[in-house]
Amino acid sequence: MSVLVAGILMVVVLYALLLVVFFAIAMLLPKSFLGPPARAVLTWMPPFQAGEALRNWAAAGAERLARKRLADGRSGETATLLAAEVEQGAMQAMLPTAGPAELERIVACPEAGQGRVGVSAPEALALAAHLRKNRSRAEQQRILGLARENAKKIAARGKDAGELSTLPCPLHGQDHVCCAYGARPLHCRPLHAIAIAKGLGDTRPDSSVSPVAASDGKGDGHEQTVAQGMGIGLARALKSAGVDAEIYELNSALVTAMEMPDAAERWARGEKVFRAALP
Repeated sequence: MSVLVAGILMVVVLYALLLVVFFAIAMLLPKSFLGPPARAVLTWMPPFQAGEALRNWAAAGAERLARKRLADGRSGETATLLAAEVEQGAMQAMLPTAGPAELERIVACPEAGQGRVGVSAPEALALAAHLRKNRSRAEQQRILGLARENAKKIAARGKDAGELSTLPCPLHGQDHVCCAYGARPLHCRPLHAIAIAKGLGDTRPDSSVSPVAASDGKGDGHEQTVAQGMGIGLARALKSAGVDAEIYELNSALVTAMEMPDAAERWARGEKVFRAALP
């Protein structure tokens, strides 16, 4: 037992020293000296915390980032840029010691998908933009058709829609890799981060590289806690800016975003282009 305690203390001390080193670099070196990867690590390195404290930290960071993006003047590209910044920040915070290559590693979703997925308006618009840019017209139509079918089934079930969580994700490719992987929502990223962490040598079933933030006492691991916090912060910033801050079911939101060519511009003007927000 004493050996185990000593080992845990050693991990804690090493993690604390790592944080000190990174913050020392941030304080002593000019920002111009640091490349984008280094600045990202310094910005999104989580504090030595877990649970509610970690969630609040992630929320504050996402809100600050989103407020800055929204204050620079909104256009049809704002939603895509905002979603990308928040989602990339989330991955960096979920995997604070991973390098750029690891953060961009592509991993598959579970065969049955990730259940009923909630997305913010910027995320839905970013998904549609990604598909238009990177997928063929035929593939876009396949995704749109499946999303439309799923949305009808969910709407027909009403309050019992949770039982339809096994519906095939419209973004699933044949290899179970998301067809819009680079723009996948916050909801989907914790499982991907866990898979990447395992590839980096972490063998624990529900934690990330962070050895001290595996759970918040409510069953949420480090990755899920970060995602929740980032979502909270994003919603706060959107609401403060006077744009749609609701969370929508993926299928119905994707249908709207793909069928409405000017959805991003209308959202940027403050219009509520999506309907039937999740309860």
